[in-house]
Amino acid sequence: MAEIVIEPIGDAAAFLARWRMLFAHADQKTFFQSPSWLEAWLECARARARLFSIEAREGDKPVMMGVIGGGGRRPAIIGLEEARFFETGDPSLDAIYMEYVDFLSLPGADPSLRGAMIAEIASRFCGADTIVFRNLRPEMSAAVRGFAEGGPWASRTLLEQPVYAIDLAAIRERGGDFIESLESASLRNKVRRAIRGYEERGNLTCRIASNEDRLDAWRRLGELHEARWRGVGAFSNRLFLDFHEKLQRLAPDACELMEITCGDEAIGVLYNFSYEGRVMNYQSGFRAEDDNRLTPGFVCHALACQHYLEHGAGVYDLLAGEADYKRRFGAPAVTLTSIALERSSWRIAIRNALKGSGPRAAQEGVEHDDAP
Repeated sequence: MAEIVIEPIGDAAAFLARWRMLFAHADQKTFFQSPSWLEAWLECARARARLFSIEAREGDKPVMMGVIGGGGRRPAIIGLEEARFFETGDPSLDAIYMEYVDFLSLPGADPSLRGAMIAEIASRFCGADTIVFRNLRPEMSAAVRGFAEGGPWASRTLLEQPVYAIDLAAIRERGGDFIESLESASLRNKVRRAIRGYEERGNLTCRIASNEDRLDAWRRLGELHEARWRGVGAFSNRLFLDFHEKLQRLAPDACELMEITCGDEAIGVLYNFSYEGRVMNYQSGFRAEDDNRLTPGFVCHALACQHYLEHGAGVYDLLAGEADYKRRFGAPAVTLTSIALERSSWRIAIRNALKGSGPRAAQEGVEHDDAP
């Protein structure tokens, strides 16, 4: 059995070197586990939270790795003591929303190792009232729930979110027309009518911002997003901005800002992560229209899908969360689950009573895109 070690992340460079080594050979890895994502996150988080690495090692070689944030009690005395998997407990930091969360692991790793790692986290953070695991892949959520069965920790489901995705490879095989591939005739007509409406105002174009235009596209995305959210959206969060500005410097080829313009006016900007043939729409901003026949979100995503389809992408991933455009454009691909492990305590009882949660799921989500 591998040796499992939890220790504070003191030397971030040394930790990242081990992470890169494992990532190079890892199984089912995602962009959210990439060294670029983790380096940008560590730079933002280390000054504001206590972070710990958890590693399963065979000799001096890591075979499975993760990160835990251990925060203090919030508020003091009566608040909950929390530990969080790939989070910190600081809402501003945790708005940097990671999805498809799991340990990073080598192919063929012992299936029981996840459970052993979770047990080690529970042992190391035994003074915590709750340990939060957010946006877990199915294999990871099953391991968390399995650990809780019959033990001192109870598992509570916080949120279950479907991921809707569009199979661009299949559409390419059927002729390569995204709008024509939509099953609903009314939806096809809705999108085509909106496109015609825009084209009456000017030429409709869709392009990925070049490195020279990236800052302007990022600024326009923020303006469009905040116009809807009126100062409380993601772009009003300085830590969110710091993280994504670092991420774009570290992974410029993976972080794409797609601008959709009508004439000289931007009607939408999409912030997408493109990784190994999978395009993930992480954030968006759309210009509000008085004419409800003009649906900028539907148009922007339709044009984006057509662009990526023609450029060889396999999947357009709308990421977690329910939304009308996600349901109508995509198909359910997987469910991401957020779970809290809880120890019986008077603090937990008070919290559940105040929230009215009891055994029911508490809804914990972060808005990270605009509705079309």
